[in-house]
Amino acid sequence: MSTTFDCIVIGSGNAGSSAAISAVENGCKRVLLVDKCPEEWVGGNGYFTAGAFRTVHGGLNDLLAIVRNVLPELASKIDIAPYTDKDFTDDINRMSGGRSDPRLVKVVVDESRDAIAWLAEHDIPFTLAFNRQAYEVDGRQKFWGGLALSTEDGGKGLIRAHQA
Repeated sequence: MSTTFDCIVIGSGNAGSSAAISAVENGCKRVLLVDKCPEEWVGGNGYFTAGAFRTVHGGLNDLLAIVRNVLPELASKIDIAPYTDKDFTDDINRMSGGRSDPRLVKVVVDESRDAIAWLAEHDIPFTLAFNRQAYEVDGRQKFWGGLALSTEDGGKGLIRAHQA
């Protein structure tokens, strides 16, 4: 086995797996993905999460193109308000107690929708997070907060999709 690589990625979670895919897409021929965990734990913390994703979006119609669990008859019974740049920025600042670097926050927020689209193009199985972020009111699914997206089977599904 050759020990020469164009790129070495440390960590097999969502970020590391995404970095390895991006490296190949950007011309790296030999990419090594390394993780110190036992094989059954490959996927880092991503494996143990709910697979929830926060992204800027314009509401339900903006998300329908990337989710796999909404049939047309269900879509007509879902309420998801847009999640704006300001909403996302405010949530980051609230969760961090205002200690986040504003420049990094801007990049995360501004690039969030493109990142989700890129992941979806790479067969990450996104779904609407009915079980975590919605409740039923008068026969309609009402979403709250900024975590409308998750992956099929949570973090386990996310990591399986990266490994496929």
